[in-house]
Amino acid sequence: MAERQLVKYTFWKVPGEVLGWPDDRRTEAAAELAAGLDERAAGTLLTYSTVGMRGDCDMLVWQAADTLDLIQQAESAWRATALGARLTVAHSFLAMMRPSPYLGRHRHPDQEGRRTRLQPAGGRYLFVYPMVKKRIWYRLPYERRKAMMVEHFAIGHRYPQVKINTAYSFGLDDQEFVVAFECDEPAAFLDLVMELRESQASRYTERETPIFTCVRMEPRRALDLALGLRIADPLTAGLARQVSVVSG
Repeated sequence: MAERQLVKYTFWKVPGEVLGWPDDRRTEAAAELAAGLDERAAGTLLTYSTVGMRGDCDMLVWQAADTLDLIQQAESAWRATALGARLTVAHSFLAMMRPSPYLGRHRHPDQEGRRTRLQPAGGRYLFVYPMVKKRIWYRLPYERRKAMMVEHFAIGHRYPQVKINTAYSFGLDDQEFVVAFECDEPAAFLDLVMELRESQASRYTERETPIFTCVRMEPRRALDLALGLRIADPLTAGLARQVSVVSG
């Protein structure tokens, strides 16, 4: 069996005192932490902004590692920066990749539900939530559970623009799974979730909150946004120029 990767979801919150720092201090602090995040981006590490999406966090660091030691080392390095020492970890989810027990052996080893290593698609948006099943689910006969999951997978296949990344947390963290959906259009994910609510397997879900809507950004841009620093947005700048021309 291929080595399973650990997957970590770390949501940061910028405290109010940091937002009160002078612009130059916030800029320097953002650059320092961004450099540390960029160093590990060669592996599997992506950053996302949650500013304006939730009130309890500002940013997500989504990373995969082969050992728990590597996850701890990365966290320690970030804490050693001026900004990292002051960030609050609003939410933290640990999980591990493994093949789904409900897929037939004829399936391709790299397909969804068969992966032992994280393979992000790089979608513009990421929707993340921890999930816990009702205990009665595990008392059902395997074939009955498999039939319901086949229906679940079939619904997902009707939305090829949405890629699911499922990781398992049994014994590693409070939840049982952490699921992360990548796509470029939020409406597609909304429609998928609405349809999944009608599936047979849905009745056995105990909890699947909190739900996080995350926007993919490079580390420096996500940090600048979280710190309230001015960001030159090409689209916004273009609209501003158009307004200027029209007004003139």
